Amino acid sequence: MSPLPLLSGMLLLFAHSCGGAGSLSVAMGGGQTPPQTQSQLVPEDTDCPSCALARLNEEEDGSKPEVVEAVKRHILNMLHLQVRPNVTHPVPRAALLNAIRKLHVGRVAEDGSVQIEDGGHGRPNAADMVETTEILTFAEAGDSQGAVNFLISKEGGELSLVEQANVWIFLRLAKTNRSRAKVTIRLLQQHHGGDGHEESVPLAEKAVDTRRSGWHTFPVSASVQALLKGGGSMLSVKISCPLCANAGATPILVSTGGNQEREQSHRPFLMAVVQQGEGGEPRRRHKRGLECDGKVRACCKRQFYVNFKDIGWSDWIIAPGGYHANYCEGDCPSHVASITGSSLSFHSTVINHYRIRGYAPFQNIKSCCVPTRLRAMSMLYYNEEQKIVKKDIQNMVVEECGCS
Repeated sequence: MSPLPLLSGMLLLFAHSCGGAGSLSVAMGGGQTPPQTQSQLVPEDTDCPSCALARLNEEEDGSKPEVVEAVKRHILNMLHLQVRPNVTHPVPRAALLNAIRKLHVGRVAEDGSVQIEDGGHGRPNAADMVETTEILTFAEAGDSQGAVNFLISKEGGELSLVEQANVWIFLRLAKTNRSRAKVTIRLLQQHHGGDGHEESVPLAEKAVDTRRSGWHTFPVSASVQALLKGGGSMLSVKISCPLCANAGATPILVSTGGNQEREQSHRPFLMAVVQQGEGGEPRRRHKRGLECDGKVRACCKRQFYVNFKDIGWSDWIIAPGGYHANYCEGDCPSHVASITGSSLSFHSTVINHYRIRGYAPFQNIKSCCVPTRLRAMSMLYYNEEQKIVKKDIQNMVVEECGCS
């Protein structure tokens, strides 16, 4: 039997109970796979899929490519993507790295690589937090002088509440400038009427000094919320600064001339933090589970790492560099049921109590090795609209395993 359907099901996690005569119930964190019968998931000589994983590791040396394919499908499923995005127009590297530094959505290493902290590390109450998505979109040239467009991704239509949205604009001062005056930068939202007439609505404004070049932020949360609620996706903005020329100041917009390469690192961008709804249950305290080391046959966590560069995915996944696709494997004899101290083990202890005494319908139920603790994983990537998205995906990485 090929291990691919089995491993794919295990990576999509949480089998609460496995029955010799019953069906396997699998709950997924980011969507559901088509229903599969036990015969499709489990070799004939076992009643528990996780118990068979150890045997597959020993018997099938060529299973790694199939495991990687299962991991690929799992990642796409969790990101709500049908296929991997085809990035034909990546954002210039200088602009991308500059935005990441300003927004603190990641850390740029000395070699230019982007590092991002996993969503579950260093946050004791991460499971209680509301899941959010951070969308980063760079300005495109508008159809008039001083106008730019921001195409905002809806990320599958799941976005419900805009927590925060800001437009970032770089104001460049001439080297010979000695002015200490303040100038006012205004953002006007452009609407196209049904008769073709264009009207501008004040969006945000800020008085800034002209002593030095720098970035300036303009809050646009209400406008982005209204835009998404109305089914729109394009925020058209006109940037006005009547006194900038006299003060030797220039707001950097989208260059279409020969200076584009030199000024691309200061391209305007919009950062939106959008709430996706409540997620996750409160964390429980757990005893530390076993790590698979080749000597243990009992339920344990098997470490498995997939490098995105090795599988040709580093062009659309900006960070992290890979995925810890850990999974659970091993046997779950009745005496193991209580050693992990989890609620799943308590469930298993009760089931075993009745199974050993021969009570129906518990005789045919077998205990399974399943994840008992998971953590979130943060990803910075291009979506299918080629917009940059930072998402904290809940229940992505298996931390501990125990018997159900």
